Amino acid sequence: MKAIKILLVLLCASHLAFAQEEEATVPAAIQPLPNETALDFSSRTQTIEELETAVAQLRRNYEGAEGLMAKLYASRVDAMWARMFDETVQLAVDIAEQQEGGFDVAEYAEMIHNNLRVFPEESEEALKRLRDGIVFPNADMSPADFVIADQSLRRAIRKFDFVLQSMVTYLDVAEKLGIQEQSDVELLARTLEETAANRSSFLHLALDDVSVLRAAAAALPTDTDVLARQAAVEARVKIATATLQSAVDLMNEMELDTSLYSQQLVTTTGELSADVLDVGVISGIIKDWTSSVTESVTTEGPRLTFRLFIVIVILFIFINLGKAAQAVTKRALRSSKVQFSALLSEMVVKSVKNIVILFGILIALSQLGISLGPLLAGLGIAGFIVGFALQDTLSNFASGMLILIYKPFDVGDFVTAGGVTGKVSHMSLVNTTFKTIDNQLLVVPNNLIWSSVITNVTAQRLRRVDLLFGVAYSDDIEKVEKVLREIVDEHELVLEKPEPDIHLHELGDSSVNFVCRPWVKTEDYWEVYWDMLRTVKMRFDKEGISIPFPQRDVHMIQE
Repeated sequence: MKAIKILLVLLCASHLAFAQEEEATVPAAIQPLPNETALDFSSRTQTIEELETAVAQLRRNYEGAEGLMAKLYASRVDAMWARMFDETVQLAVDIAEQQEGGFDVAEYAEMIHNNLRVFPEESEEALKRLRDGIVFPNADMSPADFVIADQSLRRAIRKFDFVLQSMVTYLDVAEKLGIQEQSDVELLARTLEETAANRSSFLHLALDDVSVLRAAAAALPTDTDVLARQAAVEARVKIATATLQSAVDLMNEMELDTSLYSQQLVTTTGELSADVLDVGVISGIIKDWTSSVTESVTTEGPRLTFRLFIVIVILFIFINLGKAAQAVTKRALRSSKVQFSALLSEMVVKSVKNIVILFGILIALSQLGISLGPLLAGLGIAGFIVGFALQDTLSNFASGMLILIYKPFDVGDFVTAGGVTGKVSHMSLVNTTFKTIDNQLLVVPNNLIWSSVITNVTAQRLRRVDLLFGVAYSDDIEKVEKVLREIVDEHELVLEKPEPDIHLHELGDSSVNFVCRPWVKTEDYWEVYWDMLRTVKMRFDKEGISIPFPQRDVHMIQE
């Protein structure tokens, strides 16, 4: 609540500054305030004075109280101060408006001006009181109590920073009003420098604790207490970084040197901002980095070089092992009596190679000192997230696996699936590529294929050619059967077994229809189909057998 009081004082100061800046432009003839306005201002001024008296009384009571009563009096003082300065702000706004209108408000402005003079003393007292409330948690606390205490510390520091910010703003206003004291400026500068130095040390200590606990967690990865303390101290690093950044921002407003602290912030967070991008900060960072790299190369260079050499050798060996395993697997699948689909063969061959190489990568990472447990756990979590985001793709993948297992078709088959008819030119676990009869390439998702009817035209070695021929009712049926039989028997691509079927199929509206169903090899289907149609037409013409047009008898009834 003290912070609220200080903020309200500053608001009064800003209104008063505005009124005094306008005073120079007020016409020479200043008019007296209207009676109604003067009475209102007097009443409000009296209210403010009564509040000041009440605050003074509460302060005396507070000084002699202890325990809970002391807290209650402190709360009442803060509330009363907030009300008093709220009234002061409102009065300052109205006084400024009347001054703009050319009315005499000097009597009331002087009272507002006097209230500002107590600000430095009030703020110094507030800083002392808040500084006493900043208590650093004991390292022996449990992780939960440690975090709670850190959050309380953060709230206390925020209140302290609010007063500091108010002092910076006050000095700026006081300079404009001509009431700024050099001692106030020096006091604030010393306070900010001391605050930044303390918070810098706080951040250093927190970083040291994090380093120690990380080493302990690496040695004891299953110790939950160590992990909890590590998380708590890492949270403290964030608090320390934020508080130091707040102090640096205030020092920048006072135009104080912050290069050392800005460098520390950049090193800790790795974030650059416009406030820290100056020559001193950048040169310091580069110097530290150069020194760190030089030291690392000197002390760790030979060991790291040897480890990198071992990693390269391991990767080289396992890459060649993967290639060898791939070649062996490919030969084994080709020589196997079991017929594998092209998709299954390709997947098995690639999987063997990739598994061998992945195993080599894991061994190489272990040589670099990387723990494989957290890495595998992270990959599992990442896999779950990716799988959730790629549901459609995984659905296609699952359909590809079913196609691989049940083998409804293979590369080179002529099929109808997923609304597409064509020759299968390529298969993967996600999609299948078809080449249509008119030489178009169509890529169809496996999910669409598996969810529809699949017709594999070339899956069987033999196919039946179904033909239907219609002749006139006046033609000789036995002659038609004889001609069709001769045509089928004479065709060199028609198979003797199974025997072809030639029968009178139906008596149609305009014709007598015969079915002719010879059996052929699958690859000869279309050639036989087209040859039979051509030959039947030519023989029917030669034998005088007619192929009638559609006919309809119309009977006219006369009444």
